[in-house]
Amino acid sequence: MSKKRDLGVVYPGEELGVEEEFIPDHGVYVDKNGYIRSLFLGRVLIDSVRKTISVRRVNQKILIPKINDIVEGVVTSTSDDIAFVKIYSVNDRYVRSIDFTGILHVSQVSTEYLETIYDAMRIGEVVRARILSINYPFQLSTKEPVLGVIVAYCSNCGNILYKRDNKLECVNCGSVEKRKISNLYIYR
Repeated sequence: MSKKRDLGVVYPGEELGVEEEFIPDHGVYVDKNGYIRSLFLGRVLIDSVRKTISVRRVNQKILIPKINDIVEGVVTSTSDDIAFVKIYSVNDRYVRSIDFTGILHVSQVSTEYLETIYDAMRIGEVVRARILSINYPFQLSTKEPVLGVIVAYCSNCGNILYKRDNKLECVNCGSVEKRKISNLYIYR
């Protein structure tokens, strides 16, 4: 009896594993280096008993971000120069059943100089950004006034920050913080 696992949606050419790990089945190919890759946009299925990997086409139309689309997402990790964003909305339409990741370089955050991305956003905050490239992960920009952080949290106590002038203020502990704030910031 087969035991199949669905590992989610993948893009054409996305690396799924190696020949030594799985037997390639339908919807995949092996490149010259022995990596198993997806032939098309679809869902990855692994049969742990037969040791096969396949990709099944997705029948429903999937909303895939394009260049210049506006996306919203949650910052999942940061370093000094980049932030990773899990995208949940494209052009104000929620994306279901697929995970998109965007990457935001510090040079694309603001028109002003920033020493580190931490000066503009933190993990867990919600950002609105523009898609710059269709290569995965999607390259993002928040340079425009309507783009940037739309929900932020206090670094001291974790409460929601409220917009006061060009700063964000915590009503719980009084902390005042700076972010790359969107004109569409939710809490005022």
